[in-house]
Amino acid sequence: MADRREDSDRREGRNGPERRMGDRRDSHRVALDVEVKVGNQDYRPHRGNVAIGGVYFDEPLRLPTGAEVQLRFDLPGLDKRIETMAEVVEITSMGKPGEVGTRVKFVDLKLRSELLLARFLDQQTGD
Repeated sequence: MADRREDSDRREGRNGPERRMGDRRDSHRVALDVEVKVGNQDYRPHRGNVAIGGVYFDEPLRLPTGAEVQLRFDLPGLDKRIETMAEVVEITSMGKPGEVGTRVKFVDLKLRSELLLARFLDQQTGD
């Protein structure tokens, strides 16, 4: 079946044409402690890889796709805390068989927080 998109419609990324599955990183990621709150429950600590668009947790959050959670995490060295809502977008197997993780995207990250996060990620990766 022929590709329906025009050649000019293809996004070029670091690894060639648009990636549909697997590694979808658009920015750097940094491992941080992230507190996750579901509904009226208390915040619970998790380790996540934070990027400008969301967080990948190496462990399942045991929530369905589409579920909303509250996140908060500190940006070391900047003495700033980010608080935002996020949506579960994918429960995925990454790496070894049997290892499952959860990917969430930020849904209401304030512009000031996004800029702070972008600066922090750039500082951590040396760009």
